[in-house]
Amino acid sequence: MNENSFPNWAPKKVILEWEEKLSDAEYWHERFPQLEPDTSEADAIYRLLTYEDMKTVWKKLPKYNVTPSLFSNMVQLSSLYIQWKPHNLTPKEYREWLVDVKETALKLKALVELSDYDSFLSQKYLVKRNKNMMSNMVINVAKLFRPSIDVEEHLDSEPEYKRWPDLNPGLLSRNLAELAALESDQEIGTLGVKDGTRSVHLDKPNHPNAKRSYFIKMLTQLLREATGKPLREIVTITTATYFDNPSITERQVIRAAP
Repeated sequence: MNENSFPNWAPKKVILEWEEKLSDAEYWHERFPQLEPDTSEADAIYRLLTYEDMKTVWKKLPKYNVTPSLFSNMVQLSSLYIQWKPHNLTPKEYREWLVDVKETALKLKALVELSDYDSFLSQKYLVKRNKNMMSNMVINVAKLFRPSIDVEEHLDSEPEYKRWPDLNPGLLSRNLAELAALESDQEIGTLGVKDGTRSVHLDKPNHPNAKRSYFIKMLTQLLREATGKPLREIVTITTATYFDNPSITERQVIRAAP
């Protein structure tokens, strides 16, 4: 499939992101052929680019000064659901479970340290960041050829990538050591993140629809931060598309994220 196969309303930059996701999945499958290729992120973006209802979303976003790339990032961030609580544990069982988690984390740290498993996430992040940095540098240089750009002023400015936050997950062994030092499993949301941590509270984290509720809450929060409005219609359509469930209603969205 190529760019011409998508609807004419599908944003070009998000199509390029879909292509990168597929390329990344292929790259990591070649490095670890024993694992099934993970195309879930690419599949989700493909739905955002092809489902007819999303045409309304992509056309409305510019009205709120939300670029397609930013919105795509919001959707992906909203999909990073973490199961906050272990199932059906008494307070005593929970304390025992925490001890077991810490001991297991330290054992796993000792097993993976300095192996390919240890650096997998860090390598994946660096590959992606380097691709984006090169693209951003090319775009930055290309602006010099625009008649509307003041060359001297532009040369004094920094490329956009230099202002990007560093969210490198780092070595697995380091994260396991930090995990072993946590006081509760609820602190896992801050692991490996230095700044800008957002907290999404779920009343029923073990509910079958917990992941969807998390998605709705996070996406609503991100859109409200960016635009000052919850943009219920956009959240409803995007949630229905992401989870491939057209029955999701705006009433459900409001109930999940008041």
